[in-house]
Amino acid sequence: MRPTFCRALGSVALLLTAVPAAAGPLALVGDVQLRQDVDLLKAAGLIDGPVDSWPLPWAQIDAGIDRAHDGRELDPYLKSAVSRLDRLGRLASKGVVVDARVSGTNNVSVARDFGTLARAKGDASASVEFNTDVVSVKLGGGLRTDQDGDAYNFEPSQAVVRLGNWAVYGGYTEQWFGPGQDGALLFSNSARPFPKIGIKRLMPDAIDFPVLRWLGPIRLDLFAGVMDEDRDFRNTVVVGTRLSFAPGRRWEIGLNRAQQLCGDGRPCGFSQILNSFIGFGNADNSTVGDTQAFLNQPGNQIAGFDISYTHRFGPVAAKFYVEAEAEDFDNVILEQYMRMIGTSVSGPWGSKGAVWTAKLEYSDTYATSLFNGTPLESLTGGQTRYPASAYNNVLYYTGFTYKNLPIGHWTDGDSRNLMFAGTLTDTRNRRWYASLRSVHLNVTNTGNPPWVVGGPGLPTHPISYRVSANSETFAILTAGAEVPTAYGDLRVEARYQTDSPNTPERREGRAAVEMSLRQRF
Repeated sequence: MRPTFCRALGSVALLLTAVPAAAGPLALVGDVQLRQDVDLLKAAGLIDGPVDSWPLPWAQIDAGIDRAHDGRELDPYLKSAVSRLDRLGRLASKGVVVDARVSGTNNVSVARDFGTLARAKGDASASVEFNTDVVSVKLGGGLRTDQDGDAYNFEPSQAVVRLGNWAVYGGYTEQWFGPGQDGALLFSNSARPFPKIGIKRLMPDAIDFPVLRWLGPIRLDLFAGVMDEDRDFRNTVVVGTRLSFAPGRRWEIGLNRAQQLCGDGRPCGFSQILNSFIGFGNADNSTVGDTQAFLNQPGNQIAGFDISYTHRFGPVAAKFYVEAEAEDFDNVILEQYMRMIGTSVSGPWGSKGAVWTAKLEYSDTYATSLFNGTPLESLTGGQTRYPASAYNNVLYYTGFTYKNLPIGHWTDGDSRNLMFAGTLTDTRNRRWYASLRSVHLNVTNTGNPPWVVGGPGLPTHPISYRVSANSETFAILTAGAEVPTAYGDLRVEARYQTDSPNTPERREGRAAVEMSLRQRF
């Protein structure tokens, strides 16, 4: 298997968008209110199984909606959440669905949470989705005013084929692994989506088999995508795997893995691919000092886990979660961890169906031993830190990035972010929201100038960080509203940050206003 495999994979992902025939079976990344409503129904015991991996199958959401309509008594704010999900579910199941969005801003946001924000000062897209009971095909395109390369893109496009309880998909499907609200450590919407093909289990039913049945409802997500851009090795392949399960109604555990391999000019034979997946012994690492072994190694790997726990305290629903993702060091021993911890709490606002949500989340992408900075750090050798490790690699020196942005957390590596946010969704389904972030980008100041890595007989390459080449500390204040209108969902957002990336030895505040209008029918 040679580098032509990389191009072939990209071609398959794109060709799938031309398959004749399906029903929109996947709820996509980008709708904050949709995700909040799913979490509400999960906390109420209406939705079973894992819900922290997106896109999320509509079959699982619809099953929760059906339970809500079985005659049980629901709090008014839960009824409102069910009504919103019911409306979107009916829209997704139509034979033809049109979706158009136009956004504009004077300054593109540095931060990107689960929602959809403009990726350029002018950002417009439209798609038409054709659905049957077996196949869903979404054909679309977009325009951006100042992106690198061509102004147009085909990112709204994807196709999904349902095979029993599985969905096979291809196109520009965005992925979000884990319970994080303001970012995800492994796969998020930080960077633009790249073409991929994948498979996802729709209904996460328990597997009636010894041991496996103890895991409870279980889902497998697996995809492979191609980095079709100018980079160190064009057409590098990225494979994402997530096995998530719910051993108890309130618990969800996710086991995550990302592999970066192949690419033009890189070996991509059976042994490299096999060793990348196996990872035992020293199969996915080169012998120290052996130049040829270094060049022939399978590639870059990141792996880890997340755990979330959901509980209701009377009418108030709370979710607590942690995530840790690490470089694969040696012999399947994971260290050099990035970490996240957070909570979200929701409850009724009055008695007519309004709901409030408060979120607190802290992320740290400065790679360390797992318990570094905690009372348990002695278990992993004390304060062990690995600067310039997260999202960087000495072989794939462009890093775990696409279009020069991290595929994982939007802060990039060696960075910290503390976020507090609050939202209120009123009885007219208007969502009012605000957040405050305390951000420290590039804590180690790596990249100004960039580090040079290599060794005797090995190629040398610069390693730095993409979001900010130098250390920057600042706050970001955001406030906005999303309002349904006769012309579509109107979102208006105002932002102010006290400093900006890549402004060493000076303070450069930045104010922004962003507006978007989305119409679906």
